[in-house]
Amino acid sequence: MNQPTYLKVPFVWEEPKPLIEVPQRLTFEPVNSMRNNLLISVVARVMASSMDASHQRKVSEHEPYEAAERFLSSASDGFFYQNDWWQFGINENGDIVGFVLPVIFEGCTKEGLEEGTIYDIGIVPEYRGLGFANDLLLQGTRTLQDVGVWRVFCDTPVSNVRMISAFKRVGYRQYSEPWERPI
Repeated sequence: MNQPTYLKVPFVWEEPKPLIEVPQRLTFEPVNSMRNNLLISVVARVMASSMDASHQRKVSEHEPYEAAERFLSSASDGFFYQNDWWQFGINENGDIVGFVLPVIFEGCTKEGLEEGTIYDIGIVPEYRGLGFANDLLLQGTRTLQDVGVWRVFCDTPVSNVRMISAFKRVGYRQYSEPWERPI
């Protein structure tokens, strides 16, 4: 049986580079410092309106909250992260505008440095189109720089033009032509 696929654009951030300076228009709080299950609720809202085919499939198979819970629990499969790496971006009104979930790949150490990725990044629907993806991506990449990475390897759907632009704006380069990924 063939598994459905979709096209994703791969991006890479290669070290060494100067440490990123993250703009101050958002404050960042570890998701575990907030009340229980808030991350699941925020990720569920993002997934329910996401352009990502894998998110769309997950919410078509389960209610958004359950889909988010399952998705987040799979973050330990082949990845490592510390709880304080996962952060909410919060605006001056105290509203959560989004989240960034950096991780490192298990078994990809090179010369004492790790290979990282952004497991997920999302902007809640009412704050999309305001450039917050740049801030979140910068924060997630800076977190991985602080951990010590030799590169950060990410991808995003070809249909997500805003995220493709964010990767380019913050200094990632396109690694190759789009490739097929399982949904």
